[in-house]
Amino acid sequence: MKRLKPIIYTAAIIVFLICLFAFLLGTGVFEGKFKNDPFSWYFLAKGIFCSLSLFLSIHILEAIQQLSNKH
Repeated sequence: MKRLKPIIYTAAIIVFLICLFAFLLGTGVFEGKFKNDPFSWYFLAKGIFCSLSLFLSIHILEAIQQLSNKH
C-alpha cells in the first residue's frame, strides 16, 4: 500500500490539473474573458470528483488494512 500511495496521489493531482485546464479553456479565461459554458463546469466538477475519490480511496483502503491487521 505504501508503494501505491505516491502513485495515486500523483494521479489525483494530474487528473485535477487536466480537468482544471479544460475548464479554463472552455470558459475563455486565457483569452481575457469569461463565458459560462456548461461543459466547462462539467469538466471542473468531474475533475474534483475523480481526484477526491482517488485520494479518499487510498485512505479507505489503509483503514481497512489496519482493521484487518488488528484481528
